[in-house]
Amino acid sequence: MLLAAHPEWQNHPRAEALEVCQGRTTLDINILLQLKIITMAIQETLRLYPPASLMMREALADIRIGGLDVPRGTIIQVARLMLHLDKDAWGPNASEFRPDRFANDVAAACKPAHMYIPFGHGPRTCIEQNLAMVELKVVLARLLSRFAFLPSLRYQHAPVFRLTIEPGFGMPLVVTRL
Repeated sequence: MLLAAHPEWQNHPRAEALEVCQGRTTLDINILLQLKIITMAIQETLRLYPPASLMMREALADIRIGGLDVPRGTIIQVARLMLHLDKDAWGPNASEFRPDRFANDVAAACKPAHMYIPFGHGPRTCIEQNLAMVELKVVLARLLSRFAFLPSLRYQHAPVFRLTIEPGFGMPLVVTRL
């Protein structure tokens, strides 16, 4: 939906997909590693709409976080979206779709780098993160090579926060074959 709503960002990854993939039926890892703009668009989408709303962790010892005492055994919930929209970390345009913020990789996109956690962080990072990124790159490269997308006039932006962040009224798109 974000690429449909931002045609300029739909055109950049499309041009990259057409140039790098060159109509190949199989995309190997060497090709996928060349898809820098598509990767940036995926990373920015995951920042604004992380796969899971909350990340939960249990305090393994008594700790102090920001002046708050947290006893051992306490379940701590981290709202990923709050971290991903923090203006101190991401800048004044934190709520805007700006894939170019990832042009120099995740570490340069925000300060501190651990504020970007769509798949978690540290030893409990989602084990499917790499598979998900490969699948997203392949699907996005294939779709953008063949179709153009625009938001339907019926689209209403209304994210619903459940276990995942979902569109409240669906995501109708106008799809045009290229």
